[in-house]
Amino acid sequence: MARPKTDDPEVRGNIIAAAEELFAERGFAGTSIRDIAQKAGVTGAMLHYYFGNKEKLYHAILEKAVMGIRTLISETAASRKPAPEQLAQFIEADANYILKHANLTRIVLREMLSGGKEITKIFQQYRVNNYAMLRGIMAEGAQRNELRQMDIELAPISLMGMLMIFQAFRPVISVALKQTEYDEDFIQRVAAHTADLFLNGAQNQPAATKVVQTKNATKAKASKKAATADAITHTVFKRKTSTKTARKVRP
Repeated sequence: MARPKTDDPEVRGNIIAAAEELFAERGFAGTSIRDIAQKAGVTGAMLHYYFGNKEKLYHAILEKAVMGIRTLISETAASRKPAPEQLAQFIEADANYILKHANLTRIVLREMLSGGKEITKIFQQYRVNNYAMLRGIMAEGAQRNELRQMDIELAPISLMGMLMIFQAFRPVISVALKQTEYDEDFIQRVAAHTADLFLNGAQNQPAATKVVQTKNATKAKASKKAATADAITHTVFKRKTSTKTARKVRP
């Protein structure tokens, strides 16, 4: 195949698609340029022309995944709706993206588990990364009392993980739920479940309130005990000091 004078979007797309499938199946180390070129129907020279080398092609695929999620978070933040509605909107969009792009998600998961060196480089390109953008939505919602007080640093990670787990656990889901294909109904089910669990929790509200009240009562009881213990210690210490002083001044 002759070297092209200009980029052909179709050829570039074929290379990306082939690389995504192989990287997802075999990982970065287990995939060669020759494998990708053969699957894409191009020569090794053609692949080098479009992407330079395997590392740059891998980087391009990771950036595609990161930018896909980044776009969803940006659109969510721009909506200016109350935080629960923003997050529900993001969850639905993210569920569609993640569950319809199995190869991309598997590549990202492999990258994370291997140390995340390349994906970290992509995050560092942006002054505000995906995590920070999502955390900002949650922090603003908490400040406006639209969300309850929670660990804002951990919450975005938990939310993103709740959706990605449906790709990581796909073999288990196929056996446990007999769900071998992620059709539109199942994707909407995952989105609704995730939004409900993240925004409302697993407990019913009276039970959740009771737990909080019990914890607060326990803390108050502990504080009262500590205060009583301090008072007793202070009294005993004062008595000992008074006795010593009396002995010193005795003729």
